[in-house]
Amino acid sequence: MKSERVEIELHFYEFEALKANRTISDMCGRYLKSAETRGDYVALDLTIQEANDLAGWVAAEANHAKSKKQSELLNSACDAIEASI
Repeated sequence: MKSERVEIELHFYEFEALKANRTISDMCGRYLKSAETRGDYVALDLTIQEANDLAGWVAAEANHAKSKKQSELLNSACDAIEASI
């Protein structure tokens, strides 16, 4: 049985925030490798399970961010991920 896939569109700066976060990069780096740049956006092609996993890590890191700006960036990315699931 083939897993259902979703396409997640992130602003380039949201995607960069995910890559720059060490925990997200370590735990979900393989998901970020599916990135395809489309102008100001980056599209990720993930299974629903992968998207849920990524959303969980991003939400956790947003809650533990060291700055308000970082928290807002990660929350924005999390919202985009969850809206695509």
